[in-house]
Amino acid sequence: MVRVTTQVLEAHVIGEGDWIAATEICRICHIDLEAVQELAELGLVTPRQGSGEWQLPAAALVRLRTVSRLMRDLGVNVSGAVLAVELLERIRELERRSGRSGDH
Repeated sequence: MVRVTTQVLEAHVIGEGDWIAATEICRICHIDLEAVQELAELGLVTPRQGSGEWQLPAAALVRLRTVSRLMRDLGVNVSGAVLAVELLERIRELERRSGRSGDH
């Protein structure tokens, strides 16, 4: 007897102007809520109070995934991860301005 299992997946397109619940961001980025709160205190992300919980802009996903990887893979603390992300963004901006972003 052949058994067939069907799994239904659901996807949502997220735009940069969208806001996502903090708990969902934590799940997506593999980061805990306390770290996100500390990142907000340090100014890396700017949450807003949604319907019962914090929400973060979808544009923060890239930053938070980078922070998560720095903390998890390299053992960098929250403050160090913020500094690294800000420096990486500054480098990208300078490369973009100089027209060298595709020359890697």
